[in-house]
Amino acid sequence: MILCNLFAIIVGRFAIKNAGTGPDLPAGGSKPDILKNFGIAELLATTSFGHILGAGFILGLANAGIL
Repeated sequence: MILCNLFAIIVGRFAIKNAGTGPDLPAGGSKPDILKNFGIAELLATTSFGHILGAGFILGLANAGIL
């Protein structure tokens, strides 16, 4: 699930065209470079997509007998 969320954040960082137009993350100046111009809306959207991907991976791996 964590890897799927990280993958979704990385993909969203380069795919979202108007990033940073909404409220900023409350981290202040201690954000990593990949999260510059990345607001709350972008974080919620990418982590929601990451959870959908993660659920699919977990269910698929469980159905295949790997988990």
